[in-house]
Amino acid sequence: MKNVNEYRTETTAMLVKLNERQISIFKSLQRIDKHLEKLNGKVEKNENSVTVIKTWGAAMVLVVPIVITLIMRLVV
Repeated sequence: MKNVNEYRTETTAMLVKLNERQISIFKSLQRIDKHLEKLNGKVEKNENSVTVIKTWGAAMVLVVPIVITLIMRLVV
């Protein structure tokens, strides 16, 4: 039969292992958070670029036919 000191030693050892695992998990989460922030910044930048492209495209869809019509009227 185990005495109290052996249980205490085993329990302390298990708590130390759990603490080390917890520290490791928190460090991994911090790295993941940093990487996620970096990716979110890239996504925001790309979304802004897509918005600019769509805006210019919409403007060209409106302006180009008007310019072509004006040129055709001047030529004829």
